[in-house]
Amino acid sequence: MIIEKSGFLLMAGTLAAGGVGGWLAHDAKSHRERAQFAEPPTTAMPVVAASASAPAVIVASDRVPAPPACDDNVGTAEDCPAMGPADEGVCTNFAAKRCAEFKSAFKPKVAQAAVACIKTLKGNAACDPARVNLCGHSALMAACPAPIPDPKSIDSTGAVLSSPVDSACESIVKGCAGQPLLPNLADCRQTLSGMSDFGRANMVECMATHCGDKGLLGCEAAKKP
Repeated sequence: MIIEKSGFLLMAGTLAAGGVGGWLAHDAKSHRERAQFAEPPTTAMPVVAASASAPAVIVASDRVPAPPACDDNVGTAEDCPAMGPADEGVCTNFAAKRCAEFKSAFKPKVAQAAVACIKTLKGNAACDPARVNLCGHSALMAACPAPIPDPKSIDSTGAVLSSPVDSACESIVKGCAGQPLLPNLADCRQTLSGMSDFGRANMVECMATHCGDKGLLGCEAAKKP
């Protein structure tokens, strides 16, 4: 068979072009398949709608609750130690007498602390005036501070209202002017804050005549002269 040279070359070129084209098409397909396997499938995440009936989340508050108001008018003092026969000169009778004076001169809660302290004194300690009086003094120093009146509070005459404690202390400081044991207003307020009306009245009267020798400490729960 006689094939013309020009026809043979044309046929060979066509076959070669077809082979290259086929190879290119196959290679492109392989790339696409590898890319599909290389990329992980994307899965849509379900969207969960918030339920209207879901319980509300309660966030704990970091606020510290306010402490309860200090009140010395609550509480009940125990019974005082029994008095011994007067003719035997029992030394513990001093503790029993001072205990009764504390109960009448102090507010209930303050008296409760003072009496409880006295009842812990045993033996010679119950006969020591300094130890017994310290029970009363310590109870007064731990009493609730008297509230400071509002300077804007005035009475019908236009005078600034003051608390019973401040009125008593102003009288004491004024009466002690020039004395060596002149008390300051802060010490006076703390001493009288834990006292009853009866105790404050006796305190003012005692300080009027004994500011120079007894002072605030010596006049605590003093008997009315």
